Amino acid sequence: DHYHIAESSSKTIDIMDWLSDNQGDPALVDFNDKLKDHLLARLGGLAFDGEEHAFTDADRDSLIIRKNRIYLHSFLRVNYTTYDLRREQDSISSRTHPDLMVLSHEDGSDGIVPHPYWYGRVIHIFHVDVLHFKPGTELNPPDIQRINVLFVRWFGRETSIPTGFAAKQLHRVGFLDSTDPSAFGFLDPDQVVRGIHLIPAFTHGRTGELLPPSIARPAGEIDDWKLYYVNM
Repeated sequence: DHYHIAESSSKTIDIMDWLSDNQGDPALVDFNDKLKDHLLARLGGLAFDGEEHAFTDADRDSLIIRKNRIYLHSFLRVNYTTYDLRREQDSISSRTHPDLMVLSHEDGSDGIVPHPYWYGRVIHIFHVDVLHFKPGTELNPPDIQRINVLFVRWFGRETSIPTGFAAKQLHRVGFLDSTDPSAFGFLDPDQVVRGIHLIPAFTHGRTGELLPPSIARPAGEIDDWKLYYVNM
């Protein structure tokens, strides 16, 4: 398997209670609808392209999250092949090693030279148990399906200066502003290429302007580094 998440979890969150306790948090805006959109896209076999597919309220009503709970996990272990064709494994954790990369879907149509990867920071690793009532199956209750999910805060690439091997400059990324619709999202763990090591760009300092106090940060943190270097 490409990745591994534990089969069971003793840490659970009631989604509605959690959202009520954290009203006003930008990371949780439309959380329930966006989660269901993500799950429906996965169940429908829709390809990941970096954008969440939008579904109707009727579509969302056809998907039941059992007990209205998410089951938290401490680690995601990702198997990958190194440059010298060795098999290795990264252990990703929202507390100790939260940063990851996925294949990008950039085509240069925005005038920016495409980059092969997108980068994100894991807020939570969890699974949900769902029942999907497809049209015409109302009299035959569906089987419960487990779906593993990553809740991610996305980075954007800083493109004001040339970067990469030719420029002899590490690529730089920074968190998207919390008002950007793409700042937070859900990810299939199978899309993760591997974990990454980001180095804070200390000379650029920190800022609290990208995100007010939020569950998206570790407890006690109130701001973010403005930029990070991607360690290649």
